[in-house]
Amino acid sequence: MSQGKQCGISGGWLLTMLATALAILLSMLVLWLNFISSAELDGRYQSTGQVHLSNGQVLEISHSLQVNHGRFYAMTRQGDSILETSGVVEYGFLGNYRLRVEDGQVTGLASETDDELVFNLLYGRHKGSTIRLTSLDGCLYALETRQIYCPTHNL
Repeated sequence: MSQGKQCGISGGWLLTMLATALAILLSMLVLWLNFISSAELDGRYQSTGQVHLSNGQVLEISHSLQVNHGRFYAMTRQGDSILETSGVVEYGFLGNYRLRVEDGQVTGLASETDDELVFNLLYGRHKGSTIRLTSLDGCLYALETRQIYCPTHNL
């Protein structure tokens, strides 16, 4: 009787374990090849535009973002309201990043601003808030705050 049969190990089980180990290694290789460090995000980003409020008023909006050595500094101006935030840029898989807010403040918050715009401003200023960035036509789109940032050379 063979050694494998005495220990209760079948060839099918061994083949399954080998295939599983190979799949795990290939998955890790794919993740490693698609990992993008925050250093590749370093630079200045901005966008400008207008928002039509529910009361019919048009509000000028501008977003600025600077990323440097794993840290970010951002400013959003919505009419008279200004949001300033700073924090850490976390990993990037498949073109996605995450900004973790460490400090933020809102000044000049106007009462005529839409609730949704106020929510975005207030969410973005809280310590520990995370804002996921995803690539969108060469720019970065902030999912939670619905802001877009384009490299300054694209404007």
